[in-house]
Amino acid sequence: MPPPKQPTWLLRAQKSTLQAAMGFGMYLGSWAGPWPPEPSFYIEIPATISPTKGTFKLIFYVPKSYARRTADSRYPVFVNFHGGGMSIGTGTDDARWAKDVMQQLDAVVVSVEYRLAPEHVFPTGVQDSVDAILYLVDNAADLSLDKDNIVLNGFSSGGNLTFTAPILLEQLRRQQSGNPETIHTSQDTLRAGLDEFGVPVSRLPPGYTIPDFTIRALVAWYPTVDFTQTREERRSTNPHPEVSIPGAMSNMFDTGYIYNSPLNSYESAHPLLSPAATPSELLDAAFPSRILIYTCQYDVLQREGELFAVRLRDLGKDVKFHMVEKVIHGWDKMPNPLWPPDRIEEVYKDACEGVKNHLSRENTDSTISA
Repeated sequence: MPPPKQPTWLLRAQKSTLQAAMGFGMYLGSWAGPWPPEPSFYIEIPATISPTKGTFKLIFYVPKSYARRTADSRYPVFVNFHGGGMSIGTGTDDARWAKDVMQQLDAVVVSVEYRLAPEHVFPTGVQDSVDAILYLVDNAADLSLDKDNIVLNGFSSGGNLTFTAPILLEQLRRQQSGNPETIHTSQDTLRAGLDEFGVPVSRLPPGYTIPDFTIRALVAWYPTVDFTQTREERRSTNPHPEVSIPGAMSNMFDTGYIYNSPLNSYESAHPLLSPAATPSELLDAAFPSRILIYTCQYDVLQREGELFAVRLRDLGKDVKFHMVEKVIHGWDKMPNPLWPPDRIEEVYKDACEGVKNHLSRENTDSTISA
């Protein structure tokens, strides 16, 4: 049964409290081991795909060699989506991960500060994520980025965006091709501007054509991928349910982003919400071959992440699945400030190694070290 709908002002108050608590916890965790890097620079970009116009920020972390780049330099780019239930969190939450990517792969990390619920409901987060990808592709030359060396990665709800953003990209490509029958939406609902779930169809700006680019890999950390299940069903899969996300918090996330949205539903198979319930043909076309999924053993999302990895393998994808033992959801965001975060660094390095051989260096200046 869905939670009761709540007024936006109450959701905002809950969000502010959680955001403050999360910010303090992140600050304490930053004292563990090497201090996470500060952002290199910011760019504010317009939201064009969502019917709710506005702007949001892209936060750039660049490796040291970026200062020595030439006009021909092209860096691999990791597009990062932070967690927080689509309601809290910031683009700087994953600075420790950005540090490892810069050091291990000499790549640029761009963290997307997509607009948050309850002010911005489903599917705004997915639409902003696609806007971010297209902006980076369109401006790749000016930013010294390699548009054919893109990796999408995200944590928790950001892991959901890691999967749903390429699904939306594929849907937009099919709209652009003039073959709406491949979007899994009836002609009647499409003419009404709605998809089969009654949600307004995302559309590109008039006259815009999606350019060619290549997503090399997806890296998802303890992602949420199946909203066809209730929170109670998910909680029952956790061997230690006492360390699950509190029900009041998950209710706030779900109500603010999903239940108050045009979807007007609590459990849904919408492809921009539940990639695990998306038709296989659409998944196969939308996703690159290389996919990495990391889950937490004591997490309500562990089981659905594992099942999704199995399904993607059955589709022929090159999937690396790793369950980190004896940790809870978001464990890497809460290192003990009294101990070096060696285990976090170990798992992050494993992910970098899992992507490294799938990056092409053909368009990268030979003066840049790999």
